Amino acid sequence: MLVIKKFFVYWLPPLVWMGLIYFLSSFHKLQASPVGWQDFVVRKSAHFLEYAVLFILVNRGFVFTFNLPLKKRLLLALLITVFYTVTDEFHQTKVNGRTGRPFDIGVDSLGAIGGLLFVVKLIKFLPDKLRKIIVDN
Repeated sequence: MLVIKKFFVYWLPPLVWMGLIYFLSSFHKLQASPVGWQDFVVRKSAHFLEYAVLFILVNRGFVFTFNLPLKKRLLLALLITVFYTVTDEFHQTKVNGRTGRPFDIGVDSLGAIGGLLFVVKLIKFLPDKLRKIIVDN
């Protein structure tokens, strides 16, 4: 496969996902519910899931474009995803009405770890066709 085609197929999705995260972080506090604890749970769950997906997409990019040992690939995908959580929180400090909080870096990083656990432990339960699209293990 041509290098440009590989980029579009395997690296454009995580870059677009990062752009979506950046875009959503540009809004003055998105509220999911008028009830405080419900809003908190929904927003933090969304944080967790968006970074789990980002990890899966970054890992997928590595799987299909670089020949890396499993542990090295997973660590690199995790580091990139966690680094992006830090940059996203920094970006939020520049948005009116938003703050960058270490707690959110922790929630986002747990999402990245959740994505890692999905790739390592749970992906084997998916149908073969879907599993091969996500990761070639």
